[in-house]
Amino acid sequence: MRRWTLLLAGAALWLFLAALPALADGGPHVSAVNNGAVGLGADSCAGCHRAHSAQGVPLLTQQEGPALCLTCHGTTGVGATTDVESGQQYTPAGASGTDRGGVALGALRGGGFVQARIASGSAVRISYLSGTSVRLLAKVPVGAAQNVTSAHLPIVNGKVAVGTGTAWGNGPDSTTGSAGPVVKMDCVSCHNPHGNGQYRILNTIPDAAVTGTDTFVPAAVAAPVTDATLPPTGDSRNYTVIQTNGGTGTLLASQVTALALPPTAGDYFRRKVPWNGQTGTSNDAPNGLSANFTTQIATWCLTCHTRYLGNGYDTKEADPIYTYRHTSNNTSRNCITCHVAHGSNAQMPGPYSSVLKNPGGSSAPVGDSRLLKIDNRGTCQACHDPTGTITATSPQSGPTPVPLLP
Repeated sequence: MRRWTLLLAGAALWLFLAALPALADGGPHVSAVNNGAVGLGADSCAGCHRAHSAQGVPLLTQQEGPALCLTCHGTTGVGATTDVESGQQYTPAGASGTDRGGVALGALRGGGFVQARIASGSAVRISYLSGTSVRLLAKVPVGAAQNVTSAHLPIVNGKVAVGTGTAWGNGPDSTTGSAGPVVKMDCVSCHNPHGNGQYRILNTIPDAAVTGTDTFVPAAVAAPVTDATLPPTGDSRNYTVIQTNGGTGTLLASQVTALALPPTAGDYFRRKVPWNGQTGTSNDAPNGLSANFTTQIATWCLTCHTRYLGNGYDTKEADPIYTYRHTSNNTSRNCITCHVAHGSNAQMPGPYSSVLKNPGGSSAPVGDSRLLKIDNRGTCQACHDPTGTITATSPQSGPTPVPLLP
């Protein structure tokens, strides 16, 4: 059941106006505003709802959630700096920091639903010596816009749409043979449009409506992802893959602009930051708060993909489909190390990767990239050398020169 109860809190109804509110980054999605804590005169409701002339449920100005979200966050939207369809962020315009300027700030970390800018064929790997062991670090630069080969929501006529899909691995370890329930998803399955103080307004318990016969099992325990404080009015968070020189993930668009880097800079793999060609000093924390981010974001993904939780490749689980699983809750390796959240343009033309079956054996779309960041199964090779022959004496594998980094 969708969590819209706060939408109608209180007995009063307003005659909603059409203008979007002028707030700092977060737009109308700030919990302290929408819950009435700062007074009952806020106009955020008017950006999305109508009391008597609504076109969708619950009292939305558009018939479906994605259509409403894209009025600000789509390719033609102007009410947000982030464009989740084309996979890029723009510099802020105006005094509020929410409106979109005409200059691209950089490529979104999560890719895009319709197009993404992942240079998936230009990955670079550096081998270096750590003690007596050879370690591998990878970099995936930003590239030209390409149509996605996989996305978390369906694309209909070039637009993000409400649709059905399999919540792969949802539920407890099972002997039923089900790979996961078929569910209906939209933007609010993962995000709280009213704000909740979480990183990227992620629902602490994601929601999906079941359309098939298998039951979707929601998480029993909330999975918060800590967020930093809102930026000042006139600025926006940085949602791109660009980081500060020698630092962790930047939060403000103004800081990214000050780096004077082109929007083609940045690293999609981002396992460690800063990435200096040999070693990283800290785990990637795009919320700007290094403590526990990697564990938190993995725990959040696993609220839906429960049976993807793995504690080691050699640990056998009591599940006929997800029997052995890659480690997914390590502090340096988590779900978004390998995958993007929205959509990837990675290419899968290889004879094995292009026809890989879904969990359980059903056929997948030919060339489905599984939201991975590197072509074919280059994601595996970015971290692994199963031959045991790579040394640190000839460190670089991949295109030369090494693509631009901040």
